[in-house]
Amino acid sequence: MRHLLPIVAAGLFIAAPAVAQDAHAGHGAGAHAGHGQAAAGDHAAHGVVTSPADGAMTDGSPDWFTATFPHPMTLKAVTVTAQGRAAVTVPVAAAAATTRVSADLPTLTPGHYVLNWTAQGADGHEMTGAVRFMVH
Repeated sequence: MRHLLPIVAAGLFIAAPAVAQDAHAGHGAGAHAGHGQAAAGDHAAHGVVTSPADGAMTDGSPDWFTATFPHPMTLKAVTVTAQGRAAVTVPVAAAAATTRVSADLPTLTPGHYVLNWTAQGADGHEMTGAVRFMVH
């Protein structure tokens, strides 16, 4: 299942993947644990791409969450929260650091969701991200 972020530009509807934040990119505003979240506009500068993408409108429940990093990371935690509900912890399998990490998602009913993730680099630094998406 492919998840795309709709973008309206010059009257045209196009789809593009969303990007998240990279804690090594200049160590500026962004994704280090304890430094707050990067704003949506900062995501492209940090080089992390997620699926579902931030702002995505999926056709059915996504089967998994993936994040692609510019350097090896280990996925440590994923939670998904339906609007008006408590967060659900998604099991994350132990794995070696890699540039593409993933976790199987539970079946999601139509609605608005926020997925929060935490990943860790080999040097121990943590990155966090939030993905807001809608399931149709």
